[in-house]
This record gives sequence, C-alpha cells and structure tokens, in this order.
Amino acid sequence: MENPDDLSDQSEFRVVHELDENYGHTAQSSTNQTTSCVTCSTLPDESLPDNGAPALFPRWSNLLWTGGTVSYYLRGQNATSFEVSRHPGKPSPFPDIPIKAAKWSSSSTDEVRDFDKARAWLRACEESHPSCTERSQTPNLPARVIDVSKLPVRLYEPAVGESAPYLCLGHCWVGTGRACMTTTRTLESNRQGIAWDNLPATFRHAIDVTRRLGFEYLWIDSICIIQDSESDWRHQSAEMINIYENSYLTLCATASVDDDGGFYGEIQPERQPHEIIVTGPDGKDYQLLVRKNLADRHLPLPWGVDHDDNRKKYFPLLTRAWVFQERLLSKRLLHFTKEELLWECSGLLACECYPGIGRHDYYPQHKEPLDKRVLSLTQAAFTSAKTKPMTLEEAAALEVEDAPWVRAVECFTALSLSFPLDKLPALSGVAKQIHRRLRPDDEYLAGLWRNTLLSDLCWWTVGDHQVPQRWRGPSWSWVSIDGPIIMNKFRQRATNDICAVMKAGVCLVGPDTMGEVESGYVVLSATICRGWIKRGPHSNPKLLRFPASDARDDVLLAVGDDERLIFLDCSEYLEDGTVTVGQDIFCARMGLFHDADEFCLVLKQRHSRETPATGGSTHYERIGYMMGYSGDLDRWCKGQPKSAVHII
Repeated sequence: MENPDDLSDQSEFRVVHELDENYGHTAQSSTNQTTSCVTCSTLPDESLPDNGAPALFPRWSNLLWTGGTVSYYLRGQNATSFEVSRHPGKPSPFPDIPIKAAKWSSSSTDEVRDFDKARAWLRACEESHPSCTERSQTPNLPARVIDVSKLPVRLYEPAVGESAPYLCLGHCWVGTGRACMTTTRTLESNRQGIAWDNLPATFRHAIDVTRRLGFEYLWIDSICIIQDSESDWRHQSAEMINIYENSYLTLCATASVDDDGGFYGEIQPERQPHEIIVTGPDGKDYQLLVRKNLADRHLPLPWGVDHDDNRKKYFPLLTRAWVFQERLLSKRLLHFTKEELLWECSGLLACECYPGIGRHDYYPQHKEPLDKRVLSLTQAAFTSAKTKPMTLEEAAALEVEDAPWVRAVECFTALSLSFPLDKLPALSGVAKQIHRRLRPDDEYLAGLWRNTLLSDLCWWTVGDHQVPQRWRGPSWSWVSIDGPIIMNKFRQRATNDICAVMKAGVCLVGPDTMGEVESGYVVLSATICRGWIKRGPHSNPKLLRFPASDARDDVLLAVGDDERLIFLDCSEYLEDGTVTVGQDIFCARMGLFHDADEFCLVLKQRHSRETPATGGSTHYERIGYMMGYSGDLDRWCKGQPKSAVHII
C-alpha cells in the first residue's frame, strides 16, 4: 500500500497479528501491491523507557503506518496514525477494540446519529461529576424559551419564577433577516407558532435533538431576544451568565459556518472507515474497520490562537468570540462535527472514537474556579509550536502561573466578532463570574480591574490589529482595538515610586455593569518625557526589540540623540493619520520591568474630549508601548517632576 491515506483502492487489506512481549502487538499487512507494516498498541497508558522508542498512544485503537520495516512508534519518523473499530454485534480479536459509532452522511433531518453515547455521557456526568451538578435545584427559565414539546414550536414566555430544565444552542450567527427571528413585528406570531420551513437547518436539528433527549425547552438567541429592541437586547445580554450557567446542556453546531449548515454533514471519502481482515491470536479471521486518525478533528487546545488552521477549517464555531463565553459558562456541551459527537464538561472530555467512559477515562486535573479544563493552557498559544500540547493528557498536565482573567482575555481577543460593539457584552458573563468567585471586592473598568489596574494597563498587541469603525472603549483598554493581545507579564518594583493610579472610572451605556461603555478615564501619577516619531531602519545594535520586530521600516521614539523602538497598538495609526512622522509623543514610565527593561506607555496629546474627571485639562490617548532601559529613562526624565497624566 503506497498511499496510507487512500484505502479505497485496495481489494483486500489483511493483517496477520503477532504478539511482541516487550512492546505490544505488531501486524504484517499483505496486499496485491506494496508490502508495508503497521504497529498496533494494546498496552496501558504508560510511558516506555527512554530507549529510542516513544510512549504509546493513549488508547488501543491506533495503527501506525510506516514504510518498509516494523515500527514501534519511532520518534521522528514520517508515520500516519489510523484508528481501528469493529461493527456492532460482530466479534473482536481483542477486547479493547471499540465499537464503530453510528455515523451519518447526509444533511437530511431524517438521518441523525445514534445518541446512546450522548445519553451515556449525560448519565455519567449526572452521577459522577460533582462540579457539574453542584446546583441540584431546577433553575428558573429565561425570559423567553422555545417550547419544542409539539409542532409547530412556539416562543414561550414563562411566568416569573417558573422553573424547568432547558437546553441552549451555540451557533455561528451570520447576518439577519431570518423569517423565524423575533422582532417587534414577529413577536406575537412567534408566540402562536413558528413554521418549520422558516427555521434554518441548524435550528431544526437543535429542536430535533432536544426532543430526542427528552427536553421541552430550547433557548436560541435570535428567537428568544427581540432583535430590533435595543433595550431588550441589553437586558438579555446582561443575563447571559445566568442563561448559560443554568442550561442543562448546550448543543453546539461546531462544524457549521452558518445556520444553514446544520448539525450533520457529508463525511469526506478519505475520512470514512474501510473494512480490513485481521487474523487474531486464536488464528481466526475478524472483520474490522480502519480510518485515518481523527486527532486533528478533536477539540483544539488551547481555546484562543491555533498554530494551524484546524480551528477555522473544522471548528468554525470556536472562532467566534460570543461562543467563548457560552462555552465557558455552560456546564455541559455536546459538539456536532462532521465525523462524530464530542463531549465537554468539567469532568470529562470525550468523543465517539475515545468515549472516555470505562477503562480510558480522562479527568481534567485543574481545580481553580472558572478554568473549565483549558484556561490555564492559553500561554501555549503564544509560544513556539514545540510547546503546544499535542494530546488531552499533555494539555491537562500543562500549568502556567497567570490568573484566570488574564488567560480568558488572551483567548477571547484572538476570536472574531460579527458586531464590533459586542466586545464587552460578549465577555460580560465571564467577567461577572470572575467578579463573583475571585474578585468580589474589585471593580470592573472596561475590561480591566481597579485593584490591578496599573499592571492591567500594560498589555500589548500580537499579530495584526485594526481600529473599530465606531468608538468602543477608552484607549487605555484592549477593548479599543480588534485583535489578540497579551496581558502584562512584568514584575512591579517592591516599592513603586515611579507610577501610581490616582483615580479611574467609566460611564456605562446600559444596565450591564460589565457591558458597553460610552467613556472612560485613568489618571496616573507618573513621570513622562517628550519625544517625537521617527521612521527608518535603525542602526543601533543596542536598541531593544520586544517583542521581535521583522519590519524594515521601524517606528522609533526619538529623544534628543537617542532612538528607541516603539510598538504602535495598530499599524493603521500611521496610515489613517492618528499619528504622523515628526509628531510629538510622550513616554510614561509605569514602574513595571523585566530584568533591566521598563514597560512604558506611549501617548499622544488629545484636547477635544472631556470627562467628568479631566474637565478641559490636557489629557492623552494611548497609541502604543515601549520597552526602555532604566538608565536611559532616568536620563530622559531627569529633572521632570511627577504629574497627573489623564488618559482617555
């Protein structure tokens, strides 16, 4: 077999099984073409001695295809992994080979999966996961739900305090104008009933699954929120934390790019299982199924930025910023992908090919509130690919020191939003949970926290960034730009006599204390120095590049005869006229450092916007940051007294 990815052209693929007492089972394959070999692991999940052979895969059902000679998962070799399963009701040569799950290959609502595994996951979660069942009482229903108990389904508005279990839907919302959407015009008709043909495929499938699992109520945002009512949207978005936390289960159309994609889809031919014949230890022939390993189709870790395109290609739902909050707040999630069902809760990560119930249980090791298995993995997204966790087991063992909010923001800002003004509302539920569990005495300020405000101001950008078309937040907050950011990783001096926060505040748009803002200010007691913007490749080898810059035409802060590399929050600033070459800018020392390098905010003056705190006095906007040598900063600021620096 010259091409291990293509099994469809082989008339027969026979595997003769032999036992190797040291490593596991090896199998010789013979076809009418090229002879190669496969390695089959049946040992427990234990690491082998470091004698040149790597640790075994975490479950039995793996074959490793190599060319020419027998292989025991050799490190560094170009090999392809396959998964093995058996038909339901047919005998197996080895007890651990899993039964092939029922798959679907059509987008028709008549062809759905066998939900035995989903029911088993639900049952196991209810019976053995204390963190998932800590709220034993049936929750109150949201203000509106969809009653799916009979057709046509209808929009139901329960009485205050009415309780019942309900499900939520997570989906990629693209555009508006669906006939089923609830607006002030369709509100009454939706109460009477919603025509089945007016529902997109994803909604129809979610309703079907809700009914199959035995539930009567389903919450879908575009139907349960009045879409043309700004007041209703603001009120309901503020309730997202309760809606998703109290949901019994969230159904996720994880592989669909829009509501027409549905839960089900065509499986690509190369991903479908093919039959093989195996000669077992008893000398008998057994019929098994083999397919290429689906490791790249399992839930990606970490949540934010991938080193490859798997998330966008296979899990478009997980690229959406709103879904980050929905996924984090939900107790249980059932993901629908083209190949299989995936399960996610605080006690178990599982899929149909690795069900996680029985011998190969996987239990997350993280205990801190809110992390929901993966928040402490975020740092891997911004480091080199070699440190990225390759398996769930590696991911569970990975620990970093950052606080949950830092990890949440770094994940969230790497995701996309259809409506840029939703940036704060889309993270509001997570902020409320952080406030309730970890920061009960703190105050939320447009994505930052008062008690850690000095260090929270020291974020920086990674990758490409844009400025939203409408003002969304103060310049000192990461909310003001689009794109991934990294929160402060620098130490504060034991006695910070360089900078201090004098006062800060925001003015809210609506009732959500962690939602949209219409203005904000921070006043620092800091020392600043004046310089100007310069462009051009610098020649001073001592110029610090942090993070590394590959630009040929760098942006520099010029102070006297000195030049220092600075990083604008958005490259657009030089294109749209926000800043210009030769313009006076200011460097504010923050008193946070790494070795001998200090973090500084780069500011420009702004005279047009007033706040309750600043009145008509001179104030500034953040445009970027700089890492400066302490000695140089002392020299630049020599003789400069501290002043009140107003940043908006």
